[in-house]
Amino acid sequence: MSETDVHAESAEIDGRVLLEQGRTARAQRREDKTLKSRLARYFEDKPVWARYAVVFTGLVTALLFAAVAIDVAASHGRIHPGVWVGDVRLGAMAPQRAAEQIDTSFGPRVTQPITLIHEEYSWDVDPGRLGVVLETEAMVEEAMSIGRTGSLADRARTRARLWFAPEILAVRVAAEATAVAEIVETVVGTVEREPKDASLVIEGTEVRLESAVLGVSVRREALRDGILAAFSAADRDVEVQVEFTPVRVTDEDARQALADARALLAGPAVVNHATESWEFSVEEIAGWIDFRTRPVTSQPATSATSAEVTGAKGAPADPGEGGVPLDSDRVVLEAFISPEKARELVIERVGKAARAPKDARFKTSGGTVTIVPSEYGAGPDVEALAVELTRALTTGSDRVADLQMSRIEPELTTEEAQAMGISERIATFTTTYAASNRPRVNNIHTLARALDGTLVGPGETFSLNETIGPRTAARGYQEAPAIINGRLVPSLGGGICQVATTIFNTVFESGLPVVERRNHSFYISSYPNGRDAAVAWGGPDFKFKNDTGHWVLIATSFTNSSVTVSLYGTDPEYTVKAVPGPFTDVVPYTTEKIEDPNLPLGTNVVVDPGTNGRRIVVKRTVTRNGDVIRQDSFTSVYRPKQQLVRVGTKVEQSVVGTVTAPP
Repeated sequence: MSETDVHAESAEIDGRVLLEQGRTARAQRREDKTLKSRLARYFEDKPVWARYAVVFTGLVTALLFAAVAIDVAASHGRIHPGVWVGDVRLGAMAPQRAAEQIDTSFGPRVTQPITLIHEEYSWDVDPGRLGVVLETEAMVEEAMSIGRTGSLADRARTRARLWFAPEILAVRVAAEATAVAEIVETVVGTVEREPKDASLVIEGTEVRLESAVLGVSVRREALRDGILAAFSAADRDVEVQVEFTPVRVTDEDARQALADARALLAGPAVVNHATESWEFSVEEIAGWIDFRTRPVTSQPATSATSAEVTGAKGAPADPGEGGVPLDSDRVVLEAFISPEKARELVIERVGKAARAPKDARFKTSGGTVTIVPSEYGAGPDVEALAVELTRALTTGSDRVADLQMSRIEPELTTEEAQAMGISERIATFTTTYAASNRPRVNNIHTLARALDGTLVGPGETFSLNETIGPRTAARGYQEAPAIINGRLVPSLGGGICQVATTIFNTVFESGLPVVERRNHSFYISSYPNGRDAAVAWGGPDFKFKNDTGHWVLIATSFTNSSVTVSLYGTDPEYTVKAVPGPFTDVVPYTTEKIEDPNLPLGTNVVVDPGTNGRRIVVKRTVTRNGDVIRQDSFTSVYRPKQQLVRVGTKVEQSVVGTVTAPP
């Protein structure tokens, strides 16, 4: 064999070797890709437990995939297994079937009445009255949503849980809210009560304790929810849930006051002052006793029942069910002599030892004003006596207390009067009247006395009606002619418009603002043209405002034929100019003739003279140092006043007779 042949054969052998090696490598790679090969290689250097762990994980994964497949198959288009509504299972039901099941199970229940119960009270509630209906569609929608809402992880957890722990949904019942609220308030009106503190009651000269009673309040929302829930429940009774409100004063908190009150009523009391003494009976003392509360430090709550803690009636038997803890505002009751209740009788009994105070007052004369100084009074110190009596009667044995006298301040002191700025006369005006009409004169004098000394504060508006009050016989007013409906007729208080007109003209001349003024219904010539004022209780009023910045004093004086009203204070230095206009719109009066059979024929007697109707405007300009302060107009419209004339109708008859001569 030649060298060339040898080389060729060698090359052929090498090629076959390389080809075989390639086949082997490819087979090895295919074998390496199989699970068995991979696992074999993975576990070559692993412990036994690791080999089992991997196997277990694989099995669990397989089971999970199987469970998911079963879950999807079981709930596809249906309510997930494990979902209930009330005591009815809806799991794996289609929505329509679930709705039928809800209506079948709960429908008959919502047509039957329920009963509300609290202690001895009960109320039957008809579902028809409340318009009760099942919310079937809403319940089905809620059941279908279980396991289908939230994130993918949330859904998976919910679905997994439902296979082991069911989801129980509440039965949903709807009713008319107003009707349910009416039922609730009916229960509240019967059950609820305010807490009642322990109190003491005095009857005659005996005192007794009225025990405390816990308050009760109904839990409205719980009752409303309970009513709706009961209509779908097998149990048709609803227990009304309440809460108990604690009292502030318990029976124990009133024990000491009870003992003190009995001590106060144990006998009469003697009050001494200087060389005098006065005894007050048990019956009189009983009318003075009063009770008050005093705060005490709160005590820590204990395990005692509410009745033991509060000493009150109406506590629940079980402190764990509505038990009432101690109120942090707990107080005790105290008995004492009330100065307000004792004052009238004490002052009446010891009055001769007292001296009334005298207010400062203003005295006017001849256009000047002076101040009559105030005087302090002295009287029993009833407040101090009440404290002393309470102490003496509850802790002492002699039942004697000393009376102290205290200084009584006048309502208006000299210093206060001096600071009011009433130092000079600002304006004055006088009107006259006939002295012959005594009732009218009486009324003018009576009103002038009531008006004298009236004080009007800075910025205050004066009202004649509010200041004087109603004109009654009890106040000294008499019947006299007054203008009513355009005629002079007898009226209680007739003539008071004379004073109203006088004060109006005084204010007019002072320059002060007139707030309200009404003219008479017909013209009166004795007053300045267009400057009269009419007032009536419950009707027209006269008002003016004090804009001087100081107090104003109204002073009056009178005679049998005149009345004067003056204003005193600090002169605002107003200059007043009045310009009365002409009478316009004159309406002639008419005459009414009244036949009088007692007057001779042809005789005319004017009973009430007539007055023409008219209109007038009076303008007032108020200046100070040349500057205009105000300009105002006072318009008066007067109606015609009918004239009344009595016409005689009596006919004089001559005596005609026969004279017979004597025989």
